[in-house]
Parts: sequence; C-alpha cells; structure tokens
Amino acid sequence: MAKALVIVESPAKAKTINKYLGKQFIVKASLGHIKDLPKKDLAVDVDGGFAPRYEVIEGKKKLISEIETGRKKGRRNLPGG
Repeated sequence: MAKALVIVESPAKAKTINKYLGKQFIVKASLGHIKDLPKKDLAVDVDGGFAPRYEVIEGKKKLISEIETGRKKGRRNLPGG
C-alpha cells in the first residue's frame, strides 16, 4: 500500500506529526522555503496579470527531488491522485 506524503517546514514538526499520523504517512521536512522570488529580475509578469515568478533556492534541488519521489510513491493515497 502506498503511503501519503505530508510536507512540513521543520524536522521537529515532521517528527512530532509523524508520531500522530502513523506508518501510513511519509512526513518530510522542507527545512524552510524551497522557492523564492528572483533577486535580480522583476518578480512578477506584468503582462500576465501580475503572476509571480519563483526560482528554486540554491541548494534545495536535492530536497525537491526527494519530495517529488515521495509524492510519486504516495500519489494513489493523496486527494486528486
């Protein structure tokens, strides 16, 4: 049976929440933000309704990959999956 993925910000929260949710869930910590607005360019698309444009924070690509892997494993149990 596939496990559902829950993403929280801190490792301490992940550990505590994992105790409550049990073994049918994978609880992963993002260690803060994983994407941010660009520092050098305009952060919004003025012609596209001011939609924000985000960039992956340096050093977070590995974490995003791990989260994506966990999402694929737990997809069948997630709402809309």
